[in-house]
Amino acid sequence: MKLYMKKFSFFRTDILLYVFLACQVMLWTQTKHYKPDFTIVPEVPSKLSVKAFSFGDEQFYFRTLAFQLQNAGDTFGRFTALKKYNYVKLYNWFTLLDTLDDKSSFVPSLAAYYYSQTQRTQDVKYVVRYLEETSERDLYNKWWWMSQAVYLANHKLKDKEWALTLAYKLASTPRNDIPLWAKQMPAFILEQLGEEEQAMHIIADLLKNLDKIEDGELNFMSYFVTERLKKYVEDHPELKRLQDSKMYQEQHKKK
Repeated sequence: MKLYMKKFSFFRTDILLYVFLACQVMLWTQTKHYKPDFTIVPEVPSKLSVKAFSFGDEQFYFRTLAFQLQNAGDTFGRFTALKKYNYVKLYNWFTLLDTLDDKSSFVPSLAAYYYSQTQRTQDVKYVVRYLEETSERDLYNKWWWMSQAVYLANHKLKDKEWALTLAYKLASTPRNDIPLWAKQMPAFILEQLGEEEQAMHIIADLLKNLDKIEDGELNFMSYFVTERLKKYVEDHPELKRLQDSKMYQEQHKKK
């Protein structure tokens, strides 16, 4: 009896194995024509569909979509160069994810530190545009991303006019505890544009209007203004003559 039961159990196991194998073959024959989606950047859904599929938990869906965006192009054992990405789609993804969570720094950091490294430099403009727009909505808390937009526009795109516009926005951040270089940024860009006099005036105004300046910053700003004043006088001989005349008069009075 025991031997019979063992044979029956073994026979039953064989049957299950053949059934599973047959199911697997049938599944393969029906699905062999379906291929994985190798699209690098997935199509951007509408805001309405995103709201609907979040099922009330927008934070969870935000994290899910952000994770997918982070790994876009690097699925199914492949690695895709950033120059092959569609940056118009990426820009739309960035702005879409902001509708789910506009406080998170994940998407701005992904845009500024990862996708900005594309080999197609002209595509960086979409990253800069996104960083500018997301920062403007809450410049008080997102001023850092505006500074990244300035850097990318200036050093990656070599678009100094755009960088200057962004620098002025950065400098207008409505808080007093941001680093002083953020307030000075327009001066640095202006000097690169050859507008040294305007750059000097910006630094001079900061010296005049700021109450607390650390010694190191104070020395730098004083040096910045002094050196450009000297150059300005040297470039205008009439001012140099006037300066020499005043110095002569003062020395004559002392005598």
